[in-house]
Amino acid sequence: MSGHAWLLLALLSFIWGSSFLFIELALAVMGPLTLVFFRVAIGAAALLAYLKLRRKSLPNSLSFWAAAAFMGLLNNAIPFSLIAYGQVFITAGLASIINANTAFFGVIVAALFIAEERWQWHRVLGVIIGVGGVITIIGPASLVSFDVTSLGQLAVVVATLSYACASVWGKLRLAGYAGDRIAAATLLCASIIMLPMMFIFEGVPRFEITPTLMAVFVGLGVLGTSFAYILYFRILQLAGASNLMLVTIIVPLFAVLLDAVWLSQYLSMTEIVGFVIVAVGLSIMDGRLLGYLRKHIKTG
Repeated sequence: MSGHAWLLLALLSFIWGSSFLFIELALAVMGPLTLVFFRVAIGAAALLAYLKLRRKSLPNSLSFWAAAAFMGLLNNAIPFSLIAYGQVFITAGLASIINANTAFFGVIVAALFIAEERWQWHRVLGVIIGVGGVITIIGPASLVSFDVTSLGQLAVVVATLSYACASVWGKLRLAGYAGDRIAAATLLCASIIMLPMMFIFEGVPRFEITPTLMAVFVGLGVLGTSFAYILYFRILQLAGASNLMLVTIIVPLFAVLLDAVWLSQYLSMTEIVGFVIVAVGLSIMDGRLLGYLRKHIKTG
């Protein structure tokens, strides 16, 4: 992977890692659904403006918009809401680590619905180890609280399943469209979905516009959503899906660091061990770690 691609990957990881901190800051003054509506609406507006500047238009086919609407539900409305709700009860750093479970669910769901995504032994092993890491995080130190009432952690876990389903849906239904058009359309659809949900469950938004809140809206809506999607598809083009998956390992590092610096919230040793196990599982699933070991065993 080129140095340019590494730089973009680090930038994307930092932006998505900081998103968990921005969510935690925003939840102090508004409900989760209100936060998600403003996030996707600002993100959609920013991407539509970007397309306008690039003189690009959105597809006008019914099949595209039907697929985009379902993608907006799976990839934005549901997981964003669940993660925001989860962070009412758990820290940003912990949420980001559990969120890495997306990669493991992605392999499982893809193997079930996409013929080309066959089961491979290293992927199965990586999934088993990675899920073991997630269980470690939510287990020994807090297993007594992880039941049907521990909605914070459970909400983030379910969000990762939604993300995984969205990735498969995108491959099956939206593969022929440009990434910036997909992102703009799905965020627009997610905004339409979230608007009535916000009013029904949380009422008319009431909060004071402060410099901190403006920074949150820019960080979440413009950077963490619209700009992040542009970066995401650019890295996919430069480095491929395998290298892009590294973001799932790097994001928690930034999220945990920012959580500690800004909010003085630190992970327990159990959660740190769980993250290491998750990182190992992701590396094995990717095949990169096994390839490195195989190469050095041969040369040794």
